[in-house]
Amino acid sequence: MRKKPFSKGWSFIIIFITVGLSYGIYHIYLYNAPRQSHYSRVSSSNLEQERLGDIQLLQSLESLTQAPKPRDDIERYQYYNLDNETTVATARGDDKIILISVYSDQKMSTARGIRVASSADDVIEAYGSSYYKRGEQGADIIGYVDKINHRSLEFWLQDHKVNMIRYSVDSVVM
Repeated sequence: MRKKPFSKGWSFIIIFITVGLSYGIYHIYLYNAPRQSHYSRVSSSNLEQERLGDIQLLQSLESLTQAPKPRDDIERYQYYNLDNETTVATARGDDKIILISVYSDQKMSTARGIRVASSADDVIEAYGSSYYKRGEQGADIIGYVDKINHRSLEFWLQDHKVNMIRYSVDSVVM
């Protein structure tokens, strides 16, 4: 008489554990994955009129009211510091702003009134429930995607409060 290596019960348990582990690993990856990995998982939000203070994406550097100070970065983008703890970036050789980051200036707000120190609940109330969550550099991040205008808006959180706001075109890879 020949013995079966596994009975049906063991096969089910092995399949269940394998699927469970795969599911867990996938969600750990998604939480730590780059922001572009989340775009297909959320509905589009209209960010066309979004701005941070008086700065909009694709605006010319020359039109800024504050003179930008270039940084000596050796990266694919040229970064500029503004006086108010704000950084903007352009593609090298271009003067159109493709990234705006606000770090600590509580006066600079989004078009919907969110600023550094706003709560995560304030963000969700202002921008809706169609967002992704991810983590980077110890921060929890709530992100919104405009699939039509190819933009993303991220709110970096510490202790459920906005610690940084990043608004960029989709092609910006950080």
